Amino acid sequence: MAHPTPPVLLSGFATGALLALLGLAAGCPADAPKSKPAAPPPGRFESVAPAAVKKDAVDAFCDTHDDSDTATTFTWPKLDGAAPTGAGWTWVNAWATWCGPCVGEMPMLERWKDKLAKEGVEFTLTFLSLDANAADVKQYAAAHPDITMGPRIADFSLLASWLTSNGLNSNASIPLQFFVDGKQKIRCTRMGAISETDYDTVKQILSK
Repeated sequence: MAHPTPPVLLSGFATGALLALLGLAAGCPADAPKSKPAAPPPGRFESVAPAAVKKDAVDAFCDTHDDSDTATTFTWPKLDGAAPTGAGWTWVNAWATWCGPCVGEMPMLERWKDKLAKEGVEFTLTFLSLDANAADVKQYAAAHPDITMGPRIADFSLLASWLTSNGLNSNASIPLQFFVDGKQKIRCTRMGAISETDYDTVKQILSK
């Protein structure tokens, strides 16, 4: 489904501040030009769970959690920049400059990458920008040299089809985490921000 070019909603950091206030808890709609909010992801945002049903930490963390035989194969969108290469696990964090929870967690993920490497957990962390405007990403990168910038989606109008090709709804919220194993299978996806308390769960996922 084609999306209109977002000349105003996706430009500058003033918009980012406004959207940060609106979306700090559950994340930002990936389809920013539309005003319709994203549907809450299943599982983690249920108001009441049956007392007899208990999930392990990974199931509770992930919105989708599959083994390698049943998992969806991860595909990159058309990129403005190179896709990462290499064997082993890849953690793809889909973000945007206008998404408050996204930019809020990025320094923490950079720290986790270094900490996990010291603990023997090897993986590639890639920040995939969903910004429609390359200038916004360039401005953010200049202001945050501590963040290792990854590629940007080249054609914003293909965002919805890319999300569905990876097993998600077209209005999935961001930040969005894909944990992809060495066979390019999506073993876990998560919509919304993560916190310091999720470190051990992330380590468990990437250590499989």
